[in-house]
This record gives sequence, C-alpha cells and structure tokens, in this order.
Amino acid sequence: MDAPEHRTRDEALIRAPIGACFAALADLATYGRWWTLVRVTPLGAETRLAPGVRFRFAGARPGGTGVAWDVEVLQVAAPGRIELAYVAGELLGRTAWELTAEGDGTRVAYVYRGVRANGPSSAASFERFGTRLHSVAMREDALAGLARFLGGRGAELDDEAWRAGGNERVAAGVRGL
Repeated sequence: MDAPEHRTRDEALIRAPIGACFAALADLATYGRWWTLVRVTPLGAETRLAPGVRFRFAGARPGGTGVAWDVEVLQVAAPGRIELAYVAGELLGRTAWELTAEGDGTRVAYVYRGVRANGPSSAASFERFGTRLHSVAMREDALAGLARFLGGRGAELDDEAWRAGGNERVAAGVRGL
C-alpha cells in the first residue's frame, strides 16, 4: 500500500525519575497496567526490550474494526531512548520512546518518525484524523496511564476503574476531533 508518512510527537511530563519511567517502558509485562487501548503481546519469550525483540500491538479505533501491527526493537539506549519499527500489519514505519530528565520528573515522548498505513482501516483513520486520533489516545491513555502507574494522578484507582475512566477520556477526546 503506497501511503503518506505521518510524523508526530506526543509527550507528557511525568513526576517520576527517568530510571523508573525507562524501566516501565522497557518491560512489556507492565504495558497492560498502563496502556489500556492496546494489547501488547510478545512474539517470543522475552518481555524486556532489547534489539531484535518483537511484539504485537492489537486494538480497535473508536467505532472501528480490530487492527494489529508487529513491532521490532531496533535500539535501546538507557535511560533516554528506545527505537522501534512497525514491521508488519496495519502500520509500518519508525517510532521511538524518548525520555529526558526535567526538574523532579521526566519528559516522556512517543514519536512517530515516519509511520504509514498498511491496511484499509489505518488508511481510513489517517485520512479522517491524520495523527490527531493517535495524539488523543497517547495523551489520555498511554501517557496518563504511565504517569498513574508510576504513582501519579489516578494511582489510587484499581486497574479496572482506571481502564473505564481512560476509555471515557479517549471517547471525549475523539468527539472533540
């Protein structure tokens, strides 16, 4: 599928040390606790991110059908960067987690370095929303969830309550698009 590349940077200041943020991002076993809109499944025995490790993201866009794409870890540079490539499925291209110590916290960013649709569902979503839908999901789910996981706002909620609230926050953000 010949599709345009999309670039965006979604970030948040998380009130936790850079080492704690990096440790959560580098361990797929934590993702289900904080990134609720997608399921993350290792494509092997390893859950710790290292070059060559592969995993799958699966989820559904609001009102859409399920989508999935495979990810390969390209580089892990603790504590500041994890380079990834979407290598198969609905999305293809380069992404990264970038972390920078900032005051008493960490600026955590998820960066699309050139992601393109590789299936009709993703193509339709990019056509309709560009990267705005991705940004809402990252802000209201992934980054907010990571902050909660590390003791921030919402830490007092159990995982199910957090998941329900996250779905509501994302739905409200999507309505605003």
